[in-house]
Amino acid sequence: MQTIKSTTLFIASALTMAVSMSALANAQDQTQGSNSTWVGVITSDTALVRCGANESYYPIATARVGDLVLVNGKRQDWLKVDTSGDLFAGVVGYVKYPSDDISSFLIAGTDGRASSDIEVLAKNIESDELYRSWRPILRLHDGDNVWVIDTKTTDPGTLHREAYTVHTIKMPTGGNGWINTSFVKQATSEQTALFYGVNTRVEENETLTTTAVDTSVVGAETENTTSIDIVMAEEEPAKLIPLSLVELEAAWKKITAEPVMGAEVSPLKDMYNELLDSKGDDLVVTQIAGGRIKQLDVWAGLQAQRIRIEALRSSLDKRSDEVSEFQTIMAMNEEYAMSGRLALSNTFDGRLRPLMYRIQDLKSGRTIGYLPANKDFELSGLVGQHVGVVGKTAWNPTWRVNVVAGTRFDILSPTTAIVTPDIQ
Repeated sequence: MQTIKSTTLFIASALTMAVSMSALANAQDQTQGSNSTWVGVITSDTALVRCGANESYYPIATARVGDLVLVNGKRQDWLKVDTSGDLFAGVVGYVKYPSDDISSFLIAGTDGRASSDIEVLAKNIESDELYRSWRPILRLHDGDNVWVIDTKTTDPGTLHREAYTVHTIKMPTGGNGWINTSFVKQATSEQTALFYGVNTRVEENETLTTTAVDTSVVGAETENTTSIDIVMAEEEPAKLIPLSLVELEAAWKKITAEPVMGAEVSPLKDMYNELLDSKGDDLVVTQIAGGRIKQLDVWAGLQAQRIRIEALRSSLDKRSDEVSEFQTIMAMNEEYAMSGRLALSNTFDGRLRPLMYRIQDLKSGRTIGYLPANKDFELSGLVGQHVGVVGKTAWNPTWRVNVVAGTRFDILSPTTAIVTPDIQ
């Protein structure tokens, strides 16, 4: 009887402990779940806030022990934090748009106001080169106000094909940074009260955060639909295959066979980053994709150097009245949204990305922009030709490339066509 009684007491104790552990686990899940919002405290002076959930993304802020952050999500070993609080007080971002577009963003002294949806790019704290700060972490909407710190205009061909206006702004709340879970623990009630005491408008900040997260995808889908849908209105949505390391390595192999200026560096780098986001816990993917991203960064730097050199050469040519054939053709055909050699794309091939053709600069071979496939035009028969495209060019924030909605195509120099059976 004594043995049975002891056994019964042991089982009851075990059940009680199991229930308690389950309740504790549920409470922790509710506190730190991917859909909850909670205040964390930084535990290391080596912590970096990055623009994406992986070590390959560049840092946007340096954290110190005791800094408080507002956590609103999690992905593998990375916590998503809002750009609010003292930690982000000195963080800046960039708002950029074509210089001839004077209606997207209005300036009055240090006050800036968005008059349409526009992205805020996180500044890379490791570099002052604008092209190295490419990651959007927040979307401004019509009527949103920001504090403008500095404004500059880039020369054509340095950042984009055309001149761009770039505003340096104080990073608003509602953006999303990422920090490794090993550097954050849950704040005490006193620390939480301190954080919300500094940010008194908590409900408004949370609303902004939710809006930024929930509508960023919607905005990406709807922005620029007018110009792009003109060409693809009757096309069925492309069925794209999921990103995989094998497919990306195949695209990498094709690109390495191209001249540096003709390589589609940014689209391929974006795909490697997406793969890291989805499979960051795979050691092989992390090592190979991370290495490719670093290599593509080097290529991007080489391209930027070549573009600057080409811009200087063009300037010297103008001053010495040595106008090239390309410049003459462009002067005679100012009606074209894009002019260059039509080529197939290694990245926008209808598999990993929608099928689009690319327009290459005749002199340098660099990609000027992309042209969506259109069954009303026999574009495949024009590959290798120097063409002028009439239509409207717009920046596609989803794929981060210039896309032209073509309404007419002219062959400018039929004798210059270079057609090969392989993708170039």
